[in-house]
Amino acid sequence: MNPLPQLDAIPSPLAEEAFWDLFGRREHERLDFKRGVPSDIRNTIPAMAMTDGGLIVHGVADDREIAGCPLSQNTQDRITRIAAECGVDVQLREIAIATAAQDGQATPEPKLLTICAVPEVRGRIVTTPDGRLLRRVGGDSRPLRGDAMARFVREREHRSGEDEPMVRVAASSFDLAAINTALAAERRPAIAAEDDNKEAAVLRALADLGVAAPAPPPLAANALRAAGVLFATDPRDVMRGAAVQLVRRTGVGQGPGAASSRAEVAAPFGETVERCIEFVAEHTARFEVVAGIRREMLPEYPVPVLREAVVNALAHRDYNLSGATVDITVWDDRVEVRSPGSLPGHITEDNMRREHYSRNPRIMRTLKTLGLVEEFGEGIDRMYREMEQRLLQPPTFEATSSSVTVTLRNRSLAEVEDQAWLLGFGKDVTFGERLAWVATRQRGLMTRRGLRLLMPDADVDAIIRGAVAKGLLLRLGSAGGTSYVAGTADSGPRGGVESGRRTHLLNAIRERGAITTAEAAKALQTSAVTARKLLNELVLAGVLRAEGNTRGRKYRLA
Repeated sequence: MNPLPQLDAIPSPLAEEAFWDLFGRREHERLDFKRGVPSDIRNTIPAMAMTDGGLIVHGVADDREIAGCPLSQNTQDRITRIAAECGVDVQLREIAIATAAQDGQATPEPKLLTICAVPEVRGRIVTTPDGRLLRRVGGDSRPLRGDAMARFVREREHRSGEDEPMVRVAASSFDLAAINTALAAERRPAIAAEDDNKEAAVLRALADLGVAAPAPPPLAANALRAAGVLFATDPRDVMRGAAVQLVRRTGVGQGPGAASSRAEVAAPFGETVERCIEFVAEHTARFEVVAGIRREMLPEYPVPVLREAVVNALAHRDYNLSGATVDITVWDDRVEVRSPGSLPGHITEDNMRREHYSRNPRIMRTLKTLGLVEEFGEGIDRMYREMEQRLLQPPTFEATSSSVTVTLRNRSLAEVEDQAWLLGFGKDVTFGERLAWVATRQRGLMTRRGLRLLMPDADVDAIIRGAVAKGLLLRLGSAGGTSYVAGTADSGPRGGVESGRRTHLLNAIRERGAITTAEAAKALQTSAVTARKLLNELVLAGVLRAEGNTRGRKYRLA
């Protein structure tokens, strides 16, 4: 998902290809495309305001045709009138998109688009004109109801602990290198080590980063608790309990267990995360494995999953709970990461993979700038995907009124060597396809009936089609005598170049939303005949679906 540009930073005019590179073709929580100015922006505007804000691009059709929607007086009046009905102050800007000329035709006039920037609104509730409370989930605007709505309203009206002003802290209490890293990520000037008034320079930098409340001269900005959590050399100076307790316990029981090692980490946010991961690495296994011609060290737990768990625990904890620490416990069979505070807003154990809510938006914005988080709301889903890639048990979450605990288990359906092979298959291989490959590799030969016994609730035919198309399973025989053997991502009849082309093609379609034969040929740097052959094979395998006639046919993920 592309990070969205600031409204005033969008260049104009833009070539059409550059426009798609900048915005991406998929709608998400912070991006919506409209052909004109439809009445349903009465839903989109308040939903974005109650999530993370975002951009509505007027003049782009559902099939991603650049249709155009100039910022005329009528367009401006209609958008601002609807925004006013919702109680949201929006900003509008017109940009020009230069579309490519068709064969033998003159270059067309640029298409004009209207972009509406919707701010995130905190401290009050924004509803639709008819009184509904909506949130953005993916590219949709969905209503909150019942207990979820009540908890969301309470959380929204409650002052976050990150907004608490800090007791006066000297500039020497902050890690200048950490602050300068964040300033560099935002392309702001660094604090000079020889700055005569270091105190004022630090406060000014924290205000620029959004973690200090600016004040009119001659008053100095007031650093907030978020600044201490992110940049203090020892965050415990800012808030009692702003630390991580690490324990290695022997055994697998639910009791306390004997502790073989303990540590406490209290440092700037990024350093805290890395030291926690190092502790877990020191007290868990690493396996040296060979997969094909690759020799690599495989950690017991995927590092991206550990990082997401630690970052989430620190970023989403309730900083109003002074004295409570984040606790990480390493057992023989699992790692538990406990964060103080209940689940934020309307989030539940059931919807946390689909939806998100930032209890501490200042901290989250800075972490996104630093690259410690990707798009908001994708961390939990990434943890599931990373565990699935190695056929490890999915993470489990336990939420109480005072804490949230995520548990990562080291039990896998695949041997360690097979897990190394699975990591080489790429992210477009599904859980079912991975499981089918592992089972076939272990048994040597597999039938459709055997896979149905292994996965009774799955669409085994679809799994086989996908696995065969991606070179994971190789078909032997035909009709009633069909059986399968395990292929690899880099060998066999469908491996090597063909497997790489399929992966590249699927990634291109995932990014664009849909692709034509000509676009596929360009992406693969091959002929239209070869591209069409690959596309049609993936259609027959059930991986893609084709839409439209021969000349205008587009291919989408099935």
